[in-house]
Amino acid sequence: MLSLKSTKKFKEQSVRAFKLIGLAAMLIVSTALSAMTFEEGKHYESLSPQPPQGKVGDKIEVLEFFMFSCPHCYNFEPHVAKWKKSKAADVEFIKVPAMFGRHTNMHGQAFYALESMGELDRIHDAFFHEIHENRNGMKTREELDAFLQGQGVDMAAFNAAMKSFAVASKSNRAASLMRRYGITGVPSLVIDGRYKSGRGHTFESMLQMTDMLTDKVRDARKTQ
Repeated sequence: MLSLKSTKKFKEQSVRAFKLIGLAAMLIVSTALSAMTFEEGKHYESLSPQPPQGKVGDKIEVLEFFMFSCPHCYNFEPHVAKWKKSKAADVEFIKVPAMFGRHTNMHGQAFYALESMGELDRIHDAFFHEIHENRNGMKTREELDAFLQGQGVDMAAFNAAMKSFAVASKSNRAASLMRRYGITGVPSLVIDGRYKSGRGHTFESMLQMTDMLTDKVRDARKTQ
């Protein structure tokens, strides 16, 4: 028969064992990720034609093609936010709303309209949350307007921005970039106009690959 003292000791040993198992699992995952190698044609592809080579010190542009309505993009967000805090200073991260027609085009235009108003940073996360947590797809302009009005957006300014030449130009450019880089799914990353993310990724490995490719761009600039 177990005594109270021995039972307590057993519980403490069990807790300690579980902590050690958890730590070991984290180390295994971390080691696997750090040791991961990325294959061209599988994890990423080289784009053609290649843009002119930049100079040492120039910004390395990383584009993320995304949709507010994409669940994978929503789940990717916290990983991107963490990566942005530690990315190299010469890496410029730019989000590009994917234009696949219908409400995705409207969401993309809203992205640029809110950006022009200085409201994007404030509304960005709430936009994602409304779709994926509140299950409001905002597929009509009426639903979109109701959401933004609830967020305190100046609707007169928003309506004017949605009709503006600047928003139309940025939306057309986003669609043009999609065609240029052959974007057929999101989230997709394009690094320096030279490389595009492929398949077989976790969110973490996708960003590790991005770091590897920005290093590759940086090294190529040193040798030109």
